[in-house]
Amino acid sequence: MTSSAPTPQTPDALPTTAPSPVAHPLTEPASDAPTASSNPPEPSWREAPPVADFPGDASTPHTPEEADAPAEQETPEDHGSSQDADLHDELTEPGWAGQVSQRIGTNRGTVIGTLIEQGFRRLRGIPLPPAEVAAQLKTYVRHEDDDQAIHKILDQRPVVVLTGQDGTGRFSTALDVLRRRVGDTIRQVRREPDAPFDMAGLQEPHTGWILDLRAEQPPAGFGRELVEDADKLPEGSCLVVLMSTTAWATCGRGAAEIARPLEGPPRKDILGRQLKQAPFAVDINDWLSSEPINRGIASLLPAQVAAWANAIITTEDIERRKGRPASDGSPDTDYFKALVREVVKAAEDWRTELLNWHNTHSDSAYRNYLLAAAVLEGASSDKIYKASGSLAVALNEKSEPRSGQQGLGVVALTHTANADLQPDGTIRFRYHNYAEAVVDYFLDDRPHLLEEFTRWTATQVTTLGEADLTAPLAQRVSHWTVHYTARHRRTSLLRSLAEQWSSSHADPACDLLVLAAIDDHAGALARNAFRRWANETDTLSTDFKVVLIRAVQRLAAIYPTSMLSRIAELATPAQQNAAHSDKVTAAISQALNVLWDQDDQRSAIHKQLTQWAADHRKAQQAAAQSTFAHLATRGTPNGPALLTDQRTTTPWLADMWRNALPTTTWSPVVAQAFACWMQTALDTPDISPTIQQIFLNAVHRPTDPHYSAPRLLAMQNLLFSWAPAPPSQVPSDAAHLRDQLLTRLRAEDPAAPPDPHAPQP
Repeated sequence: MTSSAPTPQTPDALPTTAPSPVAHPLTEPASDAPTASSNPPEPSWREAPPVADFPGDASTPHTPEEADAPAEQETPEDHGSSQDADLHDELTEPGWAGQVSQRIGTNRGTVIGTLIEQGFRRLRGIPLPPAEVAAQLKTYVRHEDDDQAIHKILDQRPVVVLTGQDGTGRFSTALDVLRRRVGDTIRQVRREPDAPFDMAGLQEPHTGWILDLRAEQPPAGFGRELVEDADKLPEGSCLVVLMSTTAWATCGRGAAEIARPLEGPPRKDILGRQLKQAPFAVDINDWLSSEPINRGIASLLPAQVAAWANAIITTEDIERRKGRPASDGSPDTDYFKALVREVVKAAEDWRTELLNWHNTHSDSAYRNYLLAAAVLEGASSDKIYKASGSLAVALNEKSEPRSGQQGLGVVALTHTANADLQPDGTIRFRYHNYAEAVVDYFLDDRPHLLEEFTRWTATQVTTLGEADLTAPLAQRVSHWTVHYTARHRRTSLLRSLAEQWSSSHADPACDLLVLAAIDDHAGALARNAFRRWANETDTLSTDFKVVLIRAVQRLAAIYPTSMLSRIAELATPAQQNAAHSDKVTAAISQALNVLWDQDDQRSAIHKQLTQWAADHRKAQQAAAQSTFAHLATRGTPNGPALLTDQRTTTPWLADMWRNALPTTTWSPVVAQAFACWMQTALDTPDISPTIQQIFLNAVHRPTDPHYSAPRLLAMQNLLFSWAPAPPSQVPSDAAHLRDQLLTRLRAEDPAAPPDPHAPQP
């Protein structure tokens, strides 16, 4: 599992025997399988042009998910294959030159914030800097047959479709072709998952465009539309479309002349290119000629070869750290053959080695110490020893006190776990990727203990007591969780860990959810889970709701429409007449306020509220009601923020208030917003007529076909909620304003008898 953004090389607080590899999405991230959405109809691919922006990197494939409306029913738990798509990315320019990949979990807690920031920057449409493109292509190996075929297609028309499996290098090939074809101006079409596409939206000349449909299934005829619309591209521009082989077989009929299925170069060439980036004591040709290594990479996709390169590089680095320069590593020596065996084990995730280890060590004392050391690698031996005991308790084992020198001690347990006790008292594993492999093995081997293990891990983060260990541990566990989510196509661990952290470590919990949502492999799965959880608010703790709201608000910068839907769903109480806690209400208001204060988000919210309010479905209307009510509580020194905003009109506000009127069930948040507006009308005579007219039109307009009694009753209930009938016979100013508005409301009813107390003309 690869991270979805490049990571700069930084010192790790929990060091390992080898530095953490550095990720960069050069080749091909594995994409999520399309996930079924619930109610909404499929949007037309031709109904609107896309935003002519691009999220620099194509490492986050998009999966169809509903982008324009809240859910009315739950989606299935999770979909997709359980096949592990641990594809590895390639070298980024900064950092240790020898390391070419980073699997989720080997990061050792390195700057998740940086991963998120870089992922956001790309997904929001920040241009790809030429230096970044060059870095991404540093280890790319061009396949001449593919390259000639692609340029032949582009010589005929400025559109080409690259097809292939995940990991075949479609995105890297697109970068390589476009850089030589149009220069440094390379953009990706920015779209929400399953959003419509129109070639006319790509208006910049001399630009290389990438349309990433690797995880989508365009409709039949899409290929012919690409051919027909190719002349809409501006002068000097061209478009490279990335798609799966299966999807193109369905939508590409009649357009075979613009498609190229990628074959990729010989895998040995890829490995050689990646190994050239590192200093070696062993001759590179010896590694390349090794029969076990060639056998291991022969059937791999190009992106997967990086795992083997990384294993070779770190194996040599570990030897150097041990003081063995590997100068005698000729192919015929037992020493070199032993190194090759270590490479094979590391590249294959140590699974066979760990299976044999567990078969040999059936005593849970060994196993608990191994797992505790993997989670806390780099911590002191006494902490790991104590943690292994607490792990036994967490897994419901009978605790056996170790008085005196009973049982194995730290030295023996550490040696048995294939780790070393360092001079400073810390424990580190001897092999590359071993700690992550141990956790992976446990999660696969004992799925029924997932919840207990998650609780124990969360406790370690809470009670470790050392900031230089706690923060990296939280981030390391986050990486493992995202990896598990992608590999098993389940979000149970993601939810469990985020819920447990939400009460004590809210920021790491929020980062975990955001990281999962933008991850190459787990992204669509996580976002669909957010949709499901948002419609299960009665089962969520208050702290987890707050964390989920914060995460969704941050993701709205990338997926504004779908994430606004999630906020609306979270803002709508699960049960009638129910009210959110103060913490949840404050989080919803804060999220909406932050988004409303962003100019680009404000117009999107305005448009979405208008669509929801006009929708006949109750879920959409409820979303508009709760979202508008939270925004309506925003105040300024001059009155309600929505009323003083120059981009909101009086008719629009009347429409929103009409939809917000609690005609079927009482809404505390609507009542709160209404009270704010009425108090403003009472305190500010200059805008009181405007507010009253908005509320009058919310109940009835002259153009309405009939007078709505439910709306009148709802308005009456709101008025008396704001200004209750006092026991005193002396009416207050609020009561005067309340009665004045009620009189005007009743006068609008054409069937109402005339008021004998009304002033006569």
